Amino acid sequence: MNNITTYNDLLQEKQRLTLQLAEKKILVKAEFEEIKIKLKPITNIIDMVEKVTTKDSHNPLLNSAIGMGVNFLLKNVVLRNAGWVTKLVLPVLAKNYISHEVEEPNNIFSKIGKFLKKKLKQHQPV
Repeated sequence: MNNITTYNDLLQEKQRLTLQLAEKKILVKAEFEEIKIKLKPITNIIDMVEKVTTKDSHNPLLNSAIGMGVNFLLKNVVLRNAGWVTKLVLPVLAKNYISHEVEEPNNIFSKIGKFLKKKLKQHQPV
């Protein structure tokens, strides 16, 4: 802080403080972005846990179809020799996760569908 005696000194000090404030804002914004980047793995884990523990309710018809398919595949095919606790818990977690995954615009199911359409178009006679 300078010793302010005239109006010009006051204006210069105001300009200096305004520039200092702008610099500090840039530093804070950069540090905030750095913190966000460092916390990205934690937010990914939290999102995954949220997807596994809650069911997406936007499309009930699709969720019921997913539920039947996951129940059949996991209980009767994949986990047929597993214990009853595993057969009880794992399908619920899988149904919850898949119900969220289907709603995403660029999910695994859309990629598989695009791949199959591409292959089917290649093999169709003209």
